[in-house]
Amino acid sequence: MIKCKSCGKENGENVWKCEACNFPLHDEPRPLAEKKKPKNYIIPSVLLILSCIPTALVSFFYGMKVNSSFLNGNYTEAETYTQKAKIWIRISAGIAIVIIIIFMMYIAKLYNQMGPMMDKEIQRLLRE
Repeated sequence: MIKCKSCGKENGENVWKCEACNFPLHDEPRPLAEKKKPKNYIIPSVLLILSCIPTALVSFFYGMKVNSSFLNGNYTEAETYTQKAKIWIRISAGIAIVIIIIFMMYIAKLYNQMGPMMDKEIQRLLRE
């Protein structure tokens, strides 16, 4: 246990700032993490947000929590948030695929309805 020099609270060994007052507990900088940072899925979530898929916001927020948990040394919590972000990215991508399929079906139906009218119009223009 490390005692805070500012407020006197006892903190765990792996904590670099006091949990009560946020005062640095060590004089040396934080060592590089032994574990690799989990994937946060922020870039795909931003792309899906820009594609107007609102469920991607959930993945974005979980991705931000991955970063903050990892920087605080909570590796298991960061892994949990990574899994949640991954699930929501998959849900958002699925929704995007369904929307694209529905849109393409609508365009195909519209084209099939407009096709005969366009053929008649082209034939009329060629006769003139």
